[in-house]
Amino acid sequence: MANSNIKSDKAVSAEAGQAVTISRLRQRREFLFVQHKGVRQVMPHFILQAAIPASCPGQSLSPAPACCIRTGLTASKKVGNAVMRNRAKRRMRALVSQLGHMQPPSQVDYVLVARHSLVSADWTALCADFTTAVGKVNRKLLATEKQEPSS
Repeated sequence: MANSNIKSDKAVSAEAGQAVTISRLRQRREFLFVQHKGVRQVMPHFILQAAIPASCPGQSLSPAPACCIRTGLTASKKVGNAVMRNRAKRRMRALVSQLGHMQPPSQVDYVLVARHSLVSADWTALCADFTTAVGKVNRKLLATEKQEPSS
């Protein structure tokens, strides 16, 4: 019960066959780190931000998993009232659960920011947009990761 505040979910990537640990971003500074140091992809129904953290917290004592993904969800009052914000968060949680099957980079923090149209969007369109956004963000992350050592 030492890390009872870290909720994690394990999935197995279909392509790579490796274990994927999905946990949540909980502190404001983690969200701000992703916002300021990461890359973003703006889509019609949401904004996806991603950054590569220095380390994956909660994994220092145990052997590191093959893939550690942390996710955060944001739905502001611009999305709507509490009912609409909760529906947006439920839909975003369902989208984020697909990350384990997409073969992301080894350690990434993702933040999904809801836009007003997320609540009424068609589910298949949302899934297609999310897959596209994750692919673009991962390419941007790999490009920035390759530029850092040479700078």
